[in-house]
Amino acid sequence: MIRPRHMIRIFLLAAAGLLASCIDGREEYWLEADGGGRAEIAYTLPAAAVQLQGGESAIRTMIAAFLKEAPGIRADSQQVVTEGNQTHIRLGFAFDSALDLMDYSKSGRLPAAAAHLTGNVSAAIRGTTLDFSRTITPAKALPGFSLLPAAQLAERRLTYIMHLPAAAGYSNASRVKNSGRTLVWEFPLKAALQSPPVTRFKMPLPIPWHFVAGIALPISLAGGVVFLRLRKTRKSRNPMRRSDAAEGGTTASRA
Repeated sequence: MIRPRHMIRIFLLAAAGLLASCIDGREEYWLEADGGGRAEIAYTLPAAAVQLQGGESAIRTMIAAFLKEAPGIRADSQQVVTEGNQTHIRLGFAFDSALDLMDYSKSGRLPAAAAHLTGNVSAAIRGTTLDFSRTITPAKALPGFSLLPAAQLAERRLTYIMHLPAAAGYSNASRVKNSGRTLVWEFPLKAALQSPPVTRFKMPLPIPWHFVAGIALPISLAGGVVFLRLRKTRKSRNPMRRSDAAEGGTTASRA
């Protein structure tokens, strides 16, 4: 007789075996100096697992709800396509503020699996440096994977890419390109399930040119106004000197 706990283990192994056949994830972000940017998210999932969640239409509905509740995010492209036993989900979007995007990820409005794949994001500005950290928990999004042998997960990985407006002063990236402006993290799925992946970098804050212009113009105008007022005040405070100078000049000319 099979005990209930053994049944649960068999069920988890079967489910994990089904899911592990084709799990891959890639997220790529382009950050601008003004805090906005764009992103491309791509995940490959087993078609059977997608069917358990309601199929392609349910995934599209979930994405539409996500975009509707996040007004600062604008979809550039959206694709949910099943090919054979795999479903490919791709989403491209632009955002006005990376900090607003971070706040939305913490709002609790994302589905549980998506929230675990988004993870815990922390971004803080310390002086003139942006300190960014993200901890992803795929094991919570993909229960049962820890029971699988490593061979079944060997070819699966999670990849995260960040294109920064300035070179990172520090990062724990797997690879660094573009003179420090592009950071690439690659995590084998097996390792990511055993220990939550962490992406971290520190970057000096670039000052946007439109921000500089927005500050420089008022300061220039204010400086001009102050200069004119000081000049006018000095003239008004010294009427006798101007009069004496004028008389001295007249006397000298008469002499």
